[in-house]
Amino acid sequence: MAIIVCSVAVVACLVWARAEGPLRSPEAAFEDFTKAKDRAEDQLTDPLVLAGPRVRPLVHAAVKDRAFQRRRYAIGYLGCAKYAAATPTFRAILTDESEKDYFRADALEALWLIGHADALRLADGYSGRADSLGQVARGLLAGTWPQSCRSWRDAFLHTHQ
Repeated sequence: MAIIVCSVAVVACLVWARAEGPLRSPEAAFEDFTKAKDRAEDQLTDPLVLAGPRVRPLVHAAVKDRAFQRRRYAIGYLGCAKYAAATPTFRAILTDESEKDYFRADALEALWLIGHADALRLADGYSGRADSLGQVARGLLAGTWPQSCRSWRDAFLHTHQ
């Protein structure tokens, strides 16, 4: 009996991992993220969090597109995932005066999540601004900026705040 219960549990775990977890194709997880069906705002990155590292290059490519509908969430996800390969992209967004201030602020926060020291140096240069970028820069410098990364546990349990 115990063997049957264990076998069913293993099969259920594998089915879940293939359907929504780390064994899911990166393309399917990314598509799920972009559709954002039946998820609250704080749950939007759940498919990416559950999919794991294989989805990060797809998200990184999408972040480069200024018209990408979920760009802010994608930037935040890559920062929370500490995806260092996106650092040049985040620097480009941050320093591009033609970018919207909130995308620049998101890029600064992502850089901070990836590695504090460099981001704090960059934040110092933007702290005098009166927009979202300045607000994030001041918060990072003061150590009061809230970290809003989605944990794997919260994504798995579909928690909503």
